[in-house]
Amino acid sequence: MIRRRAETPSKVTLPITPMLDMTFQLLFFFIVNFRPADLEGQMDLALPSENITQAHKEKDVSKEASPEKDPLMDLKSDLTVRVSTQLGENAQGGISAISVQGLEGKPEPVADLAGLRKYLEAKRATLSNQEAIKVQGDSKLRMKYVFRVMDVCRQAGFANVSFVPPDDLGR
Repeated sequence: MIRRRAETPSKVTLPITPMLDMTFQLLFFFIVNFRPADLEGQMDLALPSENITQAHKEKDVSKEASPEKDPLMDLKSDLTVRVSTQLGENAQGGISAISVQGLEGKPEPVADLAGLRKYLEAKRATLSNQEAIKVQGDSKLRMKYVFRVMDVCRQAGFANVSFVPPDDLGR
């Protein structure tokens, strides 16, 4: 009969105190150095006032309180900024031409974004709706250029900038 010795327990120990110290040092480092990004694309939104209450039953709805109004009436503008890009295989999606079209229908070319701002500032005083403008870009135009044109319109004093679908959308 062979006798085996009782196995001795392992003498490996984990030093928990230094690990906790290191964990808290790392946590402190990341908390101190954390810099959240600025808000991107902040939009002003309007919520209904507190005076407007929701009707839960049909009999609570006031018929004279809701006049028939065209929702697109507020979006009417006297000017449309048309932004074109080079179409083709090697097109990068940048701006190749800018023109401004009024209600009379004749587009007037503008050299660049700085020229667009000067033109819009001068033209804005003669408009019936001085707050609204429309932007129409080609379907191949990159969105960053559309947003640049939109920013120029806002800098020129137009508060309501809306978009028009491209003419070449079906191509």
